[in-house]
Amino acid sequence: MDSFFAFLDILIDVVLVCAIVFVLFVWMVGRRLAQTRQQLEQTIKELEMEQLIALTVETDQNQYLCYNAVTKAFVCQGYDLKEIIERFKQRYPDKTAAIYDGNETAVRTLKQQWKELNENNNSVESPS
Repeated sequence: MDSFFAFLDILIDVVLVCAIVFVLFVWMVGRRLAQTRQQLEQTIKELEMEQLIALTVETDQNQYLCYNAVTKAFVCQGYDLKEIIERFKQRYPDKTAAIYDGNETAVRTLKQQWKELNENNNSVESPS
């Protein structure tokens, strides 16, 4: 009989731990969804106010050609992401851009360059 109560105590402890882990998981997912929703709302607001330009990216030989994804108007071009950012800022100093769609390889390459650029900036700025 004592072993039954010991087993029951362990079972209750396991159920409580599982319940706590589940509640924490739901809380973390809820927080992440709220952050994502807030970012999406901000992006929509910037698009509506024409502060954010969604870019369609195509390639021509060794250059990336960027077009406004909505109006299809040419925005800028460059050999890499740094050059695209520089030329975009020259033309639209008060606006931001986001790669929206286009040539899959070009989009993937530019997003990888963005990731590497951010990683390099973080490692340079962080104390050693």
